[in-house]
Amino acid sequence: MKKLKAFCLITVLFLLSGCSWQEYFILTNSSESSIMVSYTISKVDGFAIFDETPSIYQMNNSGEIDWEKRIIIEDKDSSSLGFHFTLPAKSILILGNLTNDHYTSHNQYYINGRVFNLQMMEIKKKDGTVTIPASQFDRFFKKKNGYINYEVK
Repeated sequence: MKKLKAFCLITVLFLLSGCSWQEYFILTNSSESSIMVSYTISKVDGFAIFDETPSIYQMNNSGEIDWEKRIIIEDKDSSSLGFHFTLPAKSILILGNLTNDHYTSHNQYYINGRVFNLQMMEIKKKDGTVTIPASQFDRFFKKKNGYINYEVK
């Protein structure tokens, strides 16, 4: 009887642990040059998608996040909801994430109470500036393999 209870408990824990997933919002700089990134987020009551503490990682040879190589950058915007920094070449910025929900568009309803809180993003690169207001987010950021990504080449 004890073995059956232990088996049932282990099975339930295994099933529950397999039910969680993440979708990351990332900006990939796969170019050979650094780019300037500025963006603002809004403060929300509840769970924001976009973090107040973005993180940057080096790309590996396959063009994916190298979780072992985090890059520390200097945010030149002193406000807690604004960001302005240089994104190095061959690096990936993680802006935020969505847990246990599938991203389809910036104005969707999120089952876990998440709030799309990006207001505006500006990316300055060698050949010009890209401005991305929240209403145009889905024109630039595309979902692929669990990442909602905009790639600068």
